[in-house]
Amino acid sequence: MNRLLFSFLVFSLAACSGLHRISNSDLSWQYRNDPSWLKPQYAIVHESADSSTLYLRLPVADILYKRSDDGEMKADFSLRFIFFQSYESKKIIDSLSVSFSPPYSNDSNAIVIKSFGFRHPKQNCLLALRLNDLNRGSFKESFIDVDVSKQSRQDFDIRADNDNFPLFSSVINNAFSNNLSVSDYEGTSEMWVRCFFREYPVALPPFSTKPPQIFSYTSDSSYSVSADNNGKFNINPLRYGIYHLQFDTMIKSGATLFHFDESYPEVTNTNLLIEALRYLTTAKEYDELMSADDKKAAVDDFWIKVSGSKERARFLIRMFYTRMQNANRFFTSYLEGWKTDRGMIYLVFGPPKTVYRTAEAEYWEYGTYRGYGALSFSFQKINNPFTDNDFVLVRSASYEPVWYMAVDNWRQGRISGEDIHD
Repeated sequence: MNRLLFSFLVFSLAACSGLHRISNSDLSWQYRNDPSWLKPQYAIVHESADSSTLYLRLPVADILYKRSDDGEMKADFSLRFIFFQSYESKKIIDSLSVSFSPPYSNDSNAIVIKSFGFRHPKQNCLLALRLNDLNRGSFKESFIDVDVSKQSRQDFDIRADNDNFPLFSSVINNAFSNNLSVSDYEGTSEMWVRCFFREYPVALPPFSTKPPQIFSYTSDSSYSVSADNNGKFNINPLRYGIYHLQFDTMIKSGATLFHFDESYPEVTNTNLLIEALRYLTTAKEYDELMSADDKKAAVDDFWIKVSGSKERARFLIRMFYTRMQNANRFFTSYLEGWKTDRGMIYLVFGPPKTVYRTAEAEYWEYGTYRGYGALSFSFQKINNPFTDNDFVLVRSASYEPVWYMAVDNWRQGRISGEDIHD
């Protein structure tokens, strides 16, 4: 297990003003897997009706330590918080800045954990975070929806083993799911766990007029858990599926845990390698791949056939499945990221050139696509009690020709996206 470096800071909010609307900013950098950037993770847990804690997780491998004048190895960071009403609003509810120096470690596998207590606004809002690495002169921006509604995900303090910090992701595997504890600041005595064990299809093509599959909120099973003497609920969600945690079953909201393939977001299961090819293959080709005795060899043969050589096939495989894994990192909702509408577009067309975001939608632009013209996609945010990352593509018959152009590129051994230009 990674060694953890933990510290705690508490500070007060200070007002500021004068920033532009986030909805006017290009956020396409969020969907680029630049290995040189900081990779912070954040989690918010409400501690009372008016106070919360923001937890920061930062790999030591991301930190540049420099020797100071006194001979010590030191790293310096600043973190700025700005609370906006929404992506579209210029109105700043509150803001703060803090500086900190994580303790030195020569263990590249170590993790720095920091926590910041603050009084949260009395309304749902958008928290913009800017983490500055002062030694490197680089920064990373992040955006978190602060949800103060009844039984929001941030009311649930979910921890693995005996960790003194919460989970930073709703996606779990057996390393975490064997012993999870859940608590809330109100000291609730009973919690319900609703379980969904289902297989979901891949996204429909962007030109499809077929109605999407309607999600049924009727769980496959459910059970209740009583709090232990420490006020914690202990659960063991070992089976693959969706686990929706609730203190009040009269409302749909709650916290949700997703147990996908054990290596998720990485892709190592051969069946998954084939399933993602559904976007590129005919129904007959797909069925033959799935029924092959040696599925791994069948996947390799598919890519060699479309590329014309083993060397080119290796390159296409690396690019296609790297996109698949990135889609899992960026677009996980109640589905694996690559199965979502955004994941499908990302996988076939590549990262968008520009991205604009509002509270209700996301807009992707790819520039001019040869033989088609300006290519863009709109995704509407869905109110989903399981996740705040569910977006549905606004489909149109006009996408049919460009979709088949992109698919044909892959099938001719070219990476779709390389032929997009201004």
